[in-house]
Amino acid sequence: MLIDLISIVSFLGIAIAVYFSGSAAVQAKRDRLRSRLWGGVDQENPLSDAVLERLGNTDRNTPLDQEIRRAGWYRPTARRDFLSFRNTTVLFVMIICGVIAVGFGPGQRHLAARTVLVGIGGVILCWAVPRIYLRNVGNRRVMRIRRALPDALDLMSMCLTGGLSLTESFAHVSREIEFAYPDLSLELMIVKRQSELRSSDFAFDQFARRIDAPEIISLSSLITQGQRLGTDVVTSIREYADNIRLRRRQTADERSNKAGVKMLFPLTMCLLPSVFIILWGPSALE
Repeated sequence: MLIDLISIVSFLGIAIAVYFSGSAAVQAKRDRLRSRLWGGVDQENPLSDAVLERLGNTDRNTPLDQEIRRAGWYRPTARRDFLSFRNTTVLFVMIICGVIAVGFGPGQRHLAARTVLVGIGGVILCWAVPRIYLRNVGNRRVMRIRRALPDALDLMSMCLTGGLSLTESFAHVSREIEFAYPDLSLELMIVKRQSELRSSDFAFDQFARRIDAPEIISLSSLITQGQRLGTDVVTSIREYADNIRLRRRQTADERSNKAGVKMLFPLTMCLLPSVFIILWGPSALE
């Protein structure tokens, strides 16, 4: 019975693979025809499109898209690849656990039930862990950008003082900090290109939405309002960089002051028993 079940599952797996491959081939032909008709080029992965079309939602305005942008995954197929990997992993775990549970037979129902429970736990993990990993990658990247922001603002103010335009200063700063701060360098280059294609207001608004950090949102508002009102952007940027450093120093001082209070309770609980033993031990023994 187990051999027959494995054969059936293998057949189903091959059928699903052939189905997705055929869908990918059809989608690739459609993309080539579309590119010939409209003169466009679609660089997306057809296999991921075929998998996602059956397994996931293709809506672009979701929290998942924001987390992907925060993580710096700007490939056109980043969302499709992520959903395809997660959903395929979930299906694989479900199939494997189902085969094992059915293979035990009716005489070992308790083992089959345990296998089903393990499968449910595995499905939950396969569904949640990629999203948690994506969120952690985005948070670490945003933290690196926030740490690099004051140095980039100082360079930007120097470029603006030297006579460069705002767009040119972004390009120059992006090249200068490429090795030290690659994440912020990429974001500044995106802002520069969006400024050339649309406008600086649109570019800074998109920058604030992608990163979604208080410093970036404040910087976007500062530069946008400065350009609209005609104020001195250079002085504003320099003062804003100094304020970021000051707030960071104050935050560090606050954390250092809290460290002593937080360590008081564990130190007391760890030292008091030994102190009591040393002070009261001899008298208790006598």
